[in-house]
Amino acid sequence: MGTTYTFLDKRNVVGVIFIGTEGYMILPDYTSYYTFLGRERTPGPRSVGAGDIANLPHLANFLQAVRSRKPADLAADARQLHLSSALPHLANIAYRTGRMLRFDPQTERFVRDEEANRLLTRQYRKPYVVPEKV
Repeated sequence: MGTTYTFLDKRNVVGVIFIGTEGYMILPDYTSYYTFLGRERTPGPRSVGAGDIANLPHLANFLQAVRSRKPADLAADARQLHLSSALPHLANIAYRTGRMLRFDPQTERFVRDEEANRLLTRQYRKPYVVPEKV
């Protein structure tokens, strides 16, 4: 039987919950987050309602770089962008499988879960194929 988690509040109705070794983080929407630390679930850093997602600085920077077609305009490098965009994809895979998953950040694969691993990519149609090694 799986682990049952009891959370401190009801902010996790919609959104994403990240459970780590030091606590957990709730992202109930695009503009807020709450952290709870340790076994006591002590409230930690948080940010509540930053406003319209279209006005967030990181999104504005990304759109500027897309429009200019200059990677140098990005505030973050490709690796940072990959990691930040991976989070919603991982959440979507957990939602689609309907269960809690363990993800190994070193291999970028789910632990002992081939069904979830198949959802990390898709069959591409030629000529729009992404190479195995980028």
